[in-house]
Amino acid sequence: MRCPECKHNQRHKDGTRCNKCRYQFVFRKKEDRISDFALRQTVQRLSDNGQQAFTTTQLALAICRLWRKKTLGPVGCGVVAIVVSAIVGLFVFREWSWWGGALILAVLLPLAIWLGRREKGKLPFEKARKIVDQYHQAHPIQALADGTAFRRQAAPLNLQDPHYAPERILVVERDELVDMLIRNRFHLTAKAVVVSRTGYPEPVFAACREFLRNHPDTPVQLVHDASTQGFALASQLADESKWRFARARLSDLGISKAALQRGATLPWLSTRRFQRNGAFGGNPAKMLRAGYRVPLDYVGPKPLIGLLSAAVVGGALLLAPEALSAAGAEVESDYG
Repeated sequence: MRCPECKHNQRHKDGTRCNKCRYQFVFRKKEDRISDFALRQTVQRLSDNGQQAFTTTQLALAICRLWRKKTLGPVGCGVVAIVVSAIVGLFVFREWSWWGGALILAVLLPLAIWLGRREKGKLPFEKARKIVDQYHQAHPIQALADGTAFRRQAAPLNLQDPHYAPERILVVERDELVDMLIRNRFHLTAKAVVVSRTGYPEPVFAACREFLRNHPDTPVQLVHDASTQGFALASQLADESKWRFARARLSDLGISKAALQRGATLPWLSTRRFQRNGAFGGNPAKMLRAGYRVPLDYVGPKPLIGLLSAAVVGGALLLAPEALSAAGAEVESDYG
């Protein structure tokens, strides 16, 4: 085990506290599939060395991508099948080595490719989320946005400040997304007031009513998960009395159904209790019918802020393949 604090290496049998700095280890890699050191490195990469806040979903997906990178895919499993077939053909079918090897390969190769695809498609999100919760309890993650930051203190937002001058109101689906965006100063760079569909933070939501009364042409833009619930969110808000003040200016930026048709390996998370695992990739229509969703925060904070900044100006949230690739490159390295 490698200590994330002092980099000291020690064996598990030597104890669960670092012999040098007394850091309390949380995980055992053989059992949890991740080490404390690897998780700390993932946090550092996702937060840009502590400069960016992120959500639990973003960190859990980063862990899942780390596991996925270490899984043999169709190509890797196919190579293993070829090697096994060659060895068996040479040593078992000595007189008909080539024919025997070819016969075994014909059986093993399709099976190996199928197994590789299945393993690459697995997304054990609940296991990763529990790992985040477990580590956060033992060693609080300062960069983790949990949707409570502005219940304890006022949001750094003054709608009457002439230097701020918001040009739009952005509504997100979950409270933790508000924390993540405000802590990363998205509200300043995009000149947007950020609130959640529940009206969090309450003082900011109350100020939005007054601001929209004085500036009725201010657009109210909504972003949400790609899910049956998310697609219906604009209609739900329009019917709710607390959002009546924004009904005339409300526009849905996505994630839209059309944005899902790009062929990228999107992470699908289950919305049902009995479906614990998600999946990487899949037919969007089938996944939506089966009760899965693509979360808005499916990429790290930097790529997401880039996509949202473009969306509030362009009028639609696009799931750019290059953003997906950049997000994966940020987190898929295990140093433990």
